[in-house]
Amino acid sequence: MEQYTIKVINEDEIKWEDINSLIINNYPWYESGLKQSTSVQVVIHNKKIIIKAVCDDIHSYSKETKLNGNVYLDSCFEFFVTPSNNLGGGYYNMEINCCGVLHFSYKNEEGDKVFCTQQQADRILIIPSMKSTTKEECDDDKKWSLYIELPIEVMEEMSGEKVDFDCWYGNFYRCGGKTEPQYATWNNIKWDCPQFHLPNQFGKLIIE
Repeated sequence: MEQYTIKVINEDEIKWEDINSLIINNYPWYESGLKQSTSVQVVIHNKKIIIKAVCDDIHSYSKETKLNGNVYLDSCFEFFVTPSNNLGGGYYNMEINCCGVLHFSYKNEEGDKVFCTQQQADRILIIPSMKSTTKEECDDDKKWSLYIELPIEVMEEMSGEKVDFDCWYGNFYRCGGKTEPQYATWNNIKWDCPQFHLPNQFGKLIIE
């Protein structure tokens, strides 16, 4: 099981140069093509989960523009997390395409699923490096990035449960696009076909 330490930052400013990165570099269903790098940094600051993701991508593509739409078909970064010391428990599913379109939900252990509302989505800050609303592949494609601020209170509203700041479990993914969708994972997954919704195969996130 992979492990990553999420630091709780109490200072006003985040010194990103001091924050360790994790790399999404497992390809459980690899067939062919480039294995393009994804680097991720995560902290907790001002009661928010803050994520920076930098995604190498020579085939950047995006067409979904609706909240909670099928962004996984686009060039997409994903973050799944169970914010408690309960491997296999209820989890949040955040998916964001390269143009910053959000899909965000919570699924409890009984299988009930809640999607974020527009009002909740408006409180989640997402800054994509790409400024267009959609994206076609082009010869100049090299990489894209996302800056994300996810308020803890939005998560608690969706699930009706308090977030525990001890030990979490989660995973990070890359998927989608038209050309060479690699379905890359941080914590490796054992499954016959591409499947990210496996909370019992999350990695460990230590809160410090």
